[in-house]
Formats: sequence, structure tokens, C-alpha cells
Amino acid sequence: MLVCYLDDSGKDPQNPITTVAGYVAPETAWQAFEVEVEPIFEEKKVRVLHTKDLHDTDGDFDGWTVLQKQAFVARICHIMARHVTLGMSMSVLKTTYKEQVGKTNQRRSLSPYTFCFNVIIDWIMTDIRLGQRTHAEGVALILETGHENNAEAEQEFYIIRAQHKIEHALRSISFVPKENCRAIQVADLLAFYSRRDSAAMERAEKEGKEHKPETMIKLITEIVPTRGYVATKFFDRPRSRA
Repeated sequence: MLVCYLDDSGKDPQNPITTVAGYVAPETAWQAFEVEVEPIFEEKKVRVLHTKDLHDTDGDFDGWTVLQKQAFVARICHIMARHVTLGMSMSVLKTTYKEQVGKTNQRRSLSPYTFCFNVIIDWIMTDIRLGQRTHAEGVALILETGHENNAEAEQEFYIIRAQHKIEHALRSISFVPKENCRAIQVADLLAFYSRRDSAAMERAEKEGKEHKPETMIKLITEIVPTRGYVATKFFDRPRSRA
């Protein structure tokens, strides 16, 4: 069975973009990743990879240089590349999404978080690298605990599963704390830097400037195959689910 670990970034009001991101791999591959990556964390005395602490050079990363942080992430990603099937990152510009949702006749509108979650489910079911295997073997989705919209995402999971009669493929959804495993921590890594890159891309577009990705997001996405999208515009559809 495939397992997809997902985390989010940007739920706080000052961030214009919300991102949900993570990685899919066979269950046995995740087990091998956890074993292989752990010595790096022990060597560097990193108890939990909180990406904001990494970026801010805080917590377990206090005193680290930029090169030390980049080398740490690169080592983790090279191990992931041997085990992970695909990384996925879906981002949405919150203001335009909420404006568009307000124009619809839906009785219940989804949060940006759950919108991104739904897109990732669609990718898992249809991507050329994942779709056939997902339908044959099934996938379990695991999200980090604590998000205010987790209940909504869980509800959508079961709605989608029943609506399309794909219970055999969408096996389960569950929630784990950040400390639970390295897999949810690397999902946080992708979500954090994808959200930063998406926000920088949006600013560059508004200012008419060329967007140059940060070194960290380039490291992450160039080492591990990653599918990403930033939704900044939304258009009316003839029909939408109420």
C-alpha cells in the first residue's frame, strides 16, 4: 500500500498563501527511509525537524550556518530520492480563492487548506506515476495533527471516496503529531519552502520581476521528483457541488 504524508504552511493571517505538501511512497519504503535517515538526525543532534526553526536558525538549529542547513537538507533529500515515489505541493492565494468562493452558490465552502488537500487527492488518483498503483494497491493519507480544518479535510476524504466509489483506493485518513516520524517532518519541510517560494513568485509577478527560487527549495525539488502548482486565479464553472 502507498502512504502519503501531508503537512501545511501559511495558515496564519499574515501569510497570503496556504500550502499543503508532502510525499508518497510505499509503506515499506517509508520504513526503510526512517531507518536510513535517523543517523543523520542523531549525528546533528536534531530531535525534531521543525522547518521554521531550521529556517530561523532556532531551536535544535541554533548557531548553524546557511551551508550547514543546506547540507543537512541535501543529505535528507538524497535518502528520500531512493525511497519516495513523488513529492506534491499545492498552494493557493487565499484572497482570490475566498473572493471566488463568495461568488458561488455553494451551501458550504471549503477552506483553502481543504481545497489544496482535495487537489492532492486528485493528483494521487490520476498522476501517471501514482494513479495505476493507487487504484491497484490503495493509499493511506496521514496529516499532521492540530490544524483547525483537519475535520473538514477528513469529511471531504469520505465524501470523495463515497461519491466516486473508490473505497478500495482511498483506504484511510489519519493524523499524527510532528514528533511521530521523520516522514511528517519532511512533509513540513516541503510545505514550508514551497509556500515561501509561491509567495515570492506572486510578489515577483506583481512587480514585473524575474522570480529566482531560493537555494533550499531548489535543493528539495531538484533532488526529489516533485509536482507543484500555485493557484492564483479562479474561474466560474458551469456547475459546482453544493
